[in-house]
Amino acid sequence: MPLRSTRYFLFLIASLAVASSSSAQQAAPVNTLAGSQAFITPDSARFVFPRQPYDSYEWDVPAPGVQGGSGGYAWDVSWDTPADRNGIDPCELWLPQYWKSGGPRRGGLKQLIEWLRLQPMMKSTKDASGFDRFHKVDYRKVFATVENGQLVFIVRGADAVRQIFPTTPSRVTFRAISAKGPPRRWGLASAHDYKTVIVNDPNSPDIPETRRSKCDNIGDDPNG
Repeated sequence: MPLRSTRYFLFLIASLAVASSSSAQQAAPVNTLAGSQAFITPDSARFVFPRQPYDSYEWDVPAPGVQGGSGGYAWDVSWDTPADRNGIDPCELWLPQYWKSGGPRRGGLKQLIEWLRLQPMMKSTKDASGFDRFHKVDYRKVFATVENGQLVFIVRGADAVRQIFPTTPSRVTFRAISAKGPPRRWGLASAHDYKTVIVNDPNSPDIPETRRSKCDNIGDDPNG
């Protein structure tokens, strides 16, 4: 092969490799929870979800022939607890948006979560695959709010922090659920994003994704 043709052939191969690499990078899914932050001190805890590029939501969507309708959202922050504390200590803060009749409803994040209740959860001692609500806390001190367009879970006061975090976890996992269909038994058939971060590190390094909640997959669809 002439030298000129050889150089052109090698240039073409290199160009195709660069194009293929660029295409693969562009096709990589974006984790909407990248940049999540977790802070726990003796008298407060804050879990900050990243601001999203949109602030328009639709929920309580009627679905003819489907009990419970379609469409919905949920968020949670979970952490590991010692095996001997299962059913005793909370392992998750869970903010579900359950379907209600009268929809569809539309609005921003603030309107979406306005009437939602942040729920501390613990693993069930009766059902190995289940969970229970943690009642031994003042729910007025555990709530979700929107600050500068960001969803924030807050635990306020030393008593509430001590009850929910008798042992401060070193890392927590954020999860966001966006429902694509009717609700399942424990949650929504949906798409998930996960992000695990180091507690009290605003510049937490990337951690391999657990792809699950630490609290027995509350809200996960076991089929997808």
